[in-house]
Parts: sequence; C-alpha cells; structure tokens
Amino acid sequence: MKQRIRTLFAAFGMAAALPGAVMAQEPVAEAAPAVEAPAAAEPYPGLATFVDGMLATQLATMEISAATISVVKDGEVIFARAYGMQDIEADVPATAELSTFRIGSTSKLFTWTSVMQQVEAGKLDLDADVNTYLTGFQIPATFPEPITLRHILTHTAGFEDGALGFLIGYDTDNMLSLQDAMAKHIPMRVNKPGAYTSYSNYATALAGLIVQNVSGMPFNDYVQTHILDPLGMQRTTFDEPLPERLKDGRTVGYSREMGALKPERFELIAGFAPAGSVSSTATDMARFMMAHLQDGELDGARILKPETARQMHSVIFQGDKRLGGMAHGFYEEYLNGHRLIGHGGDTNQFHTNMLIDKDEQLGIFVSYATGSDTKGRNTFVETFYDRYYPVELAKLTPPADFDERAARYAGSYKFWRHNASTIEKAISVLMNDVEVAPTGEGTLFLAGLWGPQQYVEIDKNLFRQVDGQRRIAFIEDANGNVQDLYIDGLPFMSLSKAPAFESKFFKQLVPGFALILFLTVFTGWLYRRREYKTMQPGERAAIRFSLAVAGANWLFVLGLVIVISIYKETLFEGIPFAFKANLVLPILASLLTIGVIYHAVQAWKQGYWRLGRRVHYTLVALASVYMVVFYYYWNILGFQYATN
Repeated sequence: MKQRIRTLFAAFGMAAALPGAVMAQEPVAEAAPAVEAPAAAEPYPGLATFVDGMLATQLATMEISAATISVVKDGEVIFARAYGMQDIEADVPATAELSTFRIGSTSKLFTWTSVMQQVEAGKLDLDADVNTYLTGFQIPATFPEPITLRHILTHTAGFEDGALGFLIGYDTDNMLSLQDAMAKHIPMRVNKPGAYTSYSNYATALAGLIVQNVSGMPFNDYVQTHILDPLGMQRTTFDEPLPERLKDGRTVGYSREMGALKPERFELIAGFAPAGSVSSTATDMARFMMAHLQDGELDGARILKPETARQMHSVIFQGDKRLGGMAHGFYEEYLNGHRLIGHGGDTNQFHTNMLIDKDEQLGIFVSYATGSDTKGRNTFVETFYDRYYPVELAKLTPPADFDERAARYAGSYKFWRHNASTIEKAISVLMNDVEVAPTGEGTLFLAGLWGPQQYVEIDKNLFRQVDGQRRIAFIEDANGNVQDLYIDGLPFMSLSKAPAFESKFFKQLVPGFALILFLTVFTGWLYRRREYKTMQPGERAAIRFSLAVAGANWLFVLGLVIVISIYKETLFEGIPFAFKANLVLPILASLLTIGVIYHAVQAWKQGYWRLGRRVHYTLVALASVYMVVFYYYWNILGFQYATN
C-alpha cells in the first residue's frame, strides 16, 4: 500500500530517504531461536545458515532495526526466525512468534480472501456493479461501464490515486469509519474499468466495505471470525491501535534523525483499513500461506472451498499474455522459471513480501522494520531462488533489423497510478518517469525504476533484460503506434507514454531555468540598485513587479520545502495551515505576472534600458507566464487538496 506513500516523500526529497548511517551501530539482539525442521528432513540444505548470513549482512549494511521471516514447505513451517530488536529502548529482541510487524498492503490478501468467501456464499457477484452493494453513497457513473469487484480485484477499476491529507493518521480521535472514509474520499475515475491496471488503495478498502455490508459484520470482526480464528492466527489483527493482548509484541519502527534513531508513532490506516492495517507475526503468516497453498484448508479448518481457492489463484487480467498478470487479488510473477503469487506491502516504517509457489508447495514471508531500505524484501526472495532453484540464463542475440524499428519504443512512460484532480498531481513533477531509448546496438535502454538496464527483443513488442530475467511488453494502440508498457513483476501498475508537457524537459528543466532566471532578477537589482532612483517611474514599476513575481515564486518553493521538512508524514493525516498559506504564493505570482507582461511590452515601446536588459526582462516575463501555466496544469494554483 505504501509504495505510493514512500514515493511521495522520495519525490520531495525528504522523508523516506534517511541518512546513510547504518543500524548496525545500534544495539542489535542475537537472532531468536529458529523454528526449524530436523536436519534430516530439511528440504533446503543449509537454510538456517543461509538466512542467518543474509540477514547479518543486511542488518550490518542497511537501515534495518528488525526483520522477521518464515518459510513453509509441504504443509510445514520449516523456518521461522526474527532478527534485531523489537524495541531498542526497552531492550526487547524480536521473535518470530510474538513480534508483530505492520505488513502494509500484504493485508489486502485477507480482504481478497474475504471477498471470495462472500462470492462462495452467493452474497457477492464479481461482475455486478459495486454500487449494488453500497449504502449512503454511490460511485459516480463517469463511464458507461460500471466498476465491478472483478475490476477491483485486478486493480483495473480506473481510479486516480490519492493519499495526501487523509490516508494515514496518528490520532485515534480523528479516525474515520470505513463507511465514512469511503463516502468522503471517492477518487476521480480517470479510465474506463478494465482498460489499465492502476494500483488503488481506495478500491481495496471499498471491497472491504462491501464485505462488511453484505456480511452484516464490521470488517475487522469479519476477518477475525472467518479467517484469523479458524486458522489459529492469534497474533494477527486489523485493529488499530493494537488490542491489549498484542501490545507486548509491537515492533517499533524507527527513523534516523541527526545521526540517532528515533522511534516512530504507530501508523493508523483507519478508514482505509482493508487496504493495509494488519499487524502480524512470521509464524501467523506462515499459517496463512499454508492455508492458501492447501487450497483453503489448514489443520482441519477450511476458509475457502478448494475450487474457490483455485479460482482465487488463477489469473484473470494480463496486460500482455506473455507476462505475469493479476489473479483474484494475488499478483503473479515468475522467478527462475517458477510461478509465484502473492503481495508486497510497504508503510513508512515496514516493508513486507509474501509469495507462494503452489507447484513447489513453498511459501516465503519476510518483513523488515526500516524507513528507508526497501530492497531487502525482494532481494531475500530472489536470492533464495537463486540458491535453491538456480537457472542458467540464455544468451540473447538482438534481431538484425531491430535498430531500424527501435525508435517506435522511445519515450517517457508514466505509471497510471497517479493523481489527476488535486495538488497530489504535482508529485509527478519530481518523479522521473520510465525513460526508454534505443542504444543503437540492437537493444533498448530503460531508466527510472531499478537503475539503467538494457533489454533485447525476443518476440514482437516483447523484451527481456540483457543480464536478468525481467521481461517487458509494449502495447500498440488502435493505429499500431506503441502507447503502453507492462513490466513483469508489476502487473498491478501499467504505464503509458506521457504527454509532452509532462516530459522531463517541461516539468523539471524549464521550471528550473525559470527559477534560475528569477534569481538573476535579485542579483541584477543588487548590482544596479544605485541606478534605481534615477530611473523613470515606468522603469521603477517594471523592476518592482519583476522583483515581486520572482520573490513569490521562490518563496513558494522554499516554503514548500520547509513545510514538508517539518510536517513530513503527518501530511497524510491532514493539511496544516502552513501548507495552505503557502498556496497563496502561486496565486500572488500569477496576479503579478499580469504586471510583468504589461511592463515587458512597455519596455519595448518606451525604450526602457539597453537592449540586453529589455531582452532579460522579456525572458523574465515569459518565465512568469510559464510558471502560471505550470501551476495551473499541476493543480498547484488554488487550494486543491483533500482533508480527513
């Protein structure tokens, strides 16, 4: 769930990326005793040594305070161990059995399981309009096609994304109910249902509300009664804050400020709980994995009929049939030739992954307490498969004629998961899109996700990474032009070619040039301020307007940096007055631009200054106009934000 949230902080260059000092400098507990099968029955030789070594390295080199891991195989827990500290201040080591981690969007698998239980019970139809199951509000009929649960399960509902001002809270007094949150924060529908995958926390929470409505039970209670209790998951809950029985196991999240670790508050997902509020342990998640590996049954308790479980694990949407797709809530990926289904999860403080391999009857759950190092969860699974299921990558030879066709793939590709109606749209300004460019050597160069990578064409519009397994597929529009991009491992987030105005040139370089130009207004004034009194009234007025518009633009940028640095993650709880006040400056800059344009015309008519200064003033006027357009396009002009 929180990949989106972490990206927001990263885009503004502040909250998610912490200083580089490593947590190994803090007190770190020895690994708790592992739950392990006897050596003779061990299906993965040296598993404990392998995991201990990997986690020792990760804790020593990454900003991780604790980690918890469980591995299941053939209906048994073959490994469960926690590392690091559950609570550094209290000197409590983490344990796999007792320490609860926030698993973020991995929580969605419980919501999807609940949906399928109600489908099985005949109370829900995956292809019915979701408005059928809602009371008190309705999803607007923006498109002729209604949104269905099938769309929601596959992240193809077509909603815009949103989080600022309402998604996360820290004050229990301000928590909205699931019903109220869904009614208040309906996102804009930007695509017709079923067209593109675009990850949606709102849609998932809406599915939870639907389960609540048709079952007649509060959503959290429903999951407790119909999933957690039958599976014996006694250390797992959707409840926020944690119930008394689980408070002794709360793993504290930390951030590093001024070189020291700072314990963070317990995040409240509240009104969006079905999308990511679960707290759980490694051993409890092992039971959940085994239940799904065994088609809905564990220790005589059944949460899904076998046929329903198999249906849930089957793919129902693929952007390209040659890539992994979306099952009924689970997403599909391929690793070393193995089909895995599962779900990752991210909060500001925790990063989680849960994947099951039904062919091997294998499940892996990992969760890391870290505010910055998000790669560990994926690295663990990939390294596990490289060790126990190694493959030899085939050497690829580029098609001889590829360079002649390569230009059709070039461009900036933007994730459909973005905001369109509020100031959150502006987050895209500081985010780099996925850039695709021909190398001239028979390959495509991709940048913007995992660092620079090269891809070779292996089929029409299908490419494989030169030195890896990842595949990507380009999709043509009705006219045969390349328009969309799907990436293996990310079936829930498709991309499309960005409009020209959203290219790096227009959203970053031109505004950057404008701000530099505004700086020259200040330096020019300082250099020639003694001439000011001898100027004509029109010349002085022109300078005053240019100083004012330059100042308003720069004060807005500096104010934004300061506000975000101070309020950080609390911006997801509500919009502070300082943030709102700062939005007055783009309005002021826009009004002042009228005066700058007028005086730019007068400068040429009346012959103000020398030619060079008139040209400079004209450029300042053009930069001012551009910034007005920029603010308008990115929803910065005005007070366009959501509140809880």
